[in-house]
Amino acid sequence: MNEYNEKDEFNRWHRALRLHRLDTRRVTAARIAGPGFLALLRLVLFAYTLTVWISAIVYDAQHGAMSGHFAYFTYLCYTGLVAYFASALVHTASACRGRATFTRMPRVLRLLHWLLFESVLVYAVVVSVLFWAVLYDAQAYAGGRHRWLNASVHAGNVAGIMVDAAAGGMALSGHWSHMLALEAVALAYVALAYVNRAANGWFVYGFLDYERLGWRVLGIIVGLLAALAVIYYVLPTISR
Repeated sequence: MNEYNEKDEFNRWHRALRLHRLDTRRVTAARIAGPGFLALLRLVLFAYTLTVWISAIVYDAQHGAMSGHFAYFTYLCYTGLVAYFASALVHTASACRGRATFTRMPRVLRLLHWLLFESVLVYAVVVSVLFWAVLYDAQAYAGGRHRWLNASVHAGNVAGIMVDAAAGGMALSGHWSHMLALEAVALAYVALAYVNRAANGWFVYGFLDYERLGWRVLGIIVGLLAALAVIYYVLPTISR
């Protein structure tokens, strides 16, 4: 007779989510130089992204646009970037002192750290490509400060996470369950965008305006989700 074994059940889901393939050494490992260099690099990346994140909030507050600041996918993703660098910095600095903080965390938190890295990397590419290819309007960014913020959140995001991936050891899972998690978050954002339309009366992005585009919006959403999946699987081996 088969008896329910809680440990076996946990291990089954553990493997289903591919967490058993996350080499915990990757979190603090350095491909270039040593862990001390990686800690310093992540400190610089965290300090810069945090400065940009705060500056963007201050800028929008000064220009009366703070109410819609976090309605934009760009700033939600950039918040995730700051959170990833903060987490990675803590674990790397701890490793330099001989403390394995990452392996002491519950497995679910390790999985979330991995998913955070994957989301930051994949979403940064999606956000930047979509912005520069479709949304960019040079006349909308007047002044050096505004242009710096725009470049930081729509180009510096990709550069920062790519540098971290190249210097560190984090890698994409390449498993469908992780990709579906990213797709689910993207769909949740689309729902949030329509909640914003209902609550505040404006569309965050014009390509989601069903009143103007009709059923074409559905095709655009499906296309973006497909593009996200393609990007997830064809990103360069820099993340492996």
